[in-house]
Amino acid sequence: MKSLKGSLLIASPTLLDPNFVKTVVLVFEHSENGAGGVVLNRQTDKTVADIAEQVFELESDWHKPLHLGGPVPGPVCAAHVLEHLADMEILPGVYGAIDPAKLVQVVEQSVEPSLFVVNYSGWGPGQLEGELEEDSWKVLPARPEHIFWKKEQDLWKAVMGELVGAKLGDALGVRFRPPDPRMN
Repeated sequence: MKSLKGSLLIASPTLLDPNFVKTVVLVFEHSENGAGGVVLNRQTDKTVADIAEQVFELESDWHKPLHLGGPVPGPVCAAHVLEHLADMEILPGVYGAIDPAKLVQVVEQSVEPSLFVVNYSGWGPGQLEGELEEDSWKVLPARPEHIFWKKEQDLWKAVMGELVGAKLGDALGVRFRPPDPRMN
C-alpha cells in the first residue's frame, strides 16, 4: 500500500455525502490502520479570537478564520511553517501542531501562513482504499499553496482544474507541466 500522506483527496463530483461534497482533504496520516485528514475548504464563521480564550485560556484579537476539518469530533489543530512549533511534518516545510502549548505560541505570534482547523476526517482500515476504488475521490500531491489557500477561486474548482490539466498532459505525453497549467 502506498501512503497518501501529504496528498489531497478531491471529492469527485459524484460524491454526495453532505460532509464531503466539493471538499478538498489534506491527508496527514495513511497506513494499513486507516487514514486521517482535514478538509481545507470548509471555513466556519468563527475565528481564532472567538475560540482562543475558551480553548487556550488566551485573549486574542486575531480574526483568522477557523475551518471545519471534517465530521469526526476532535481538537483544534493548526498547519503552519515553524518547525520548532510542530508535532508532525505534513509536507516539506509545512508542519502540524495539536499540542496546546505549541498552538498557544502560534496564536500569540499570529504565525502566517497558517490554517486553524477543528475536527477531522477519518477512515478505518481499508475504508479509504474502497472509496478510491469507487472513484469517490481523486488524488493530487499537496502543495503549500493548497493548504494556505488565499486565492479568490474556489479551491475545489482549482484543484479539479489541475487534475484535468494533468490528465490531458498525460494523454498528450507532455513530460513537464507547471503545477498550475494556467501559468504556462
